Amino acid sequence: MPSILPPGITPYYERNGIAIVHVDCRDILPLLVSASCDLVLTDPPYEAEAHTKGRRIHDQRTNVIRSAPLTFTPIDADLRAFAGCHMARLSRRWTLVFCQIEAAMLWRDALEAGGARYMRTMVWAKPNGQPQLTGDRPGMGYESIVTAHALAASRWNGGGRLGWFLYPTDANFSRTPRWHETQKPITLMRDLVTLFSDPGDLILDPFMGSGTTLRAAADLGRRAIGIEISEAYCAVAAQRLQQESMPLDFKQERERIVQPERFESMAEDI
Repeated sequence: MPSILPPGITPYYERNGIAIVHVDCRDILPLLVSASCDLVLTDPPYEAEAHTKGRRIHDQRTNVIRSAPLTFTPIDADLRAFAGCHMARLSRRWTLVFCQIEAAMLWRDALEAGGARYMRTMVWAKPNGQPQLTGDRPGMGYESIVTAHALAASRWNGGGRLGWFLYPTDANFSRTPRWHETQKPITLMRDLVTLFSDPGDLILDPFMGSGTTLRAAADLGRRAIGIEISEAYCAVAAQRLQQESMPLDFKQERERIVQPERFESMAEDI
């Protein structure tokens, strides 16, 4: 299979239409051709407000509350503006960006500055999200997903369903192996890939982390490019991609996602 990367870019890993590039996204995004991918799906670093030394996690498996400050550098206004502009330029269809609610409109501005059209801010609700351990305010329990589209007619595979996703986080007491401190559930990422892309499409994740977007793309028959500044996470993502893909029938997966009964049953469980 020919490389999905432009000439002159050396992959850290490439196999079966999935490629990892170990580089700062600021060094490679300007080299990529405009409208060369179908979906940008990414989880950039959090804002500085989330990087407090007082951040704590309650591990329900051990019933221990421990200090857990984030170890990566928070995003700043310059990187957000740069990444938003290039992500909008590179996607011929959808761009989806995870962020805190406080940053949703900042990401909207960055994507619109790059020429995208803001569509919606979706919600990932976490039934096992951390409570507010200080007890002096409500806990969060959700993350925002800023959704934009190129300046063309939009289409997705979700019909009229809501932009609302209920999935437990992998951060605590999950059986899913945890490779990254803000790792997203593979089931959530598979839903987003199924809803916003088609088999064979090319997905770009310029803040790849441990590679959950790429793993979901591989499972669902999409091609993907992941860009990551940390070589350690590149190694983790490559290891995950070397595992056998999970065979999924696209038609069945789409029908499962758009069934309204699924959300009625979720509401009953809340």
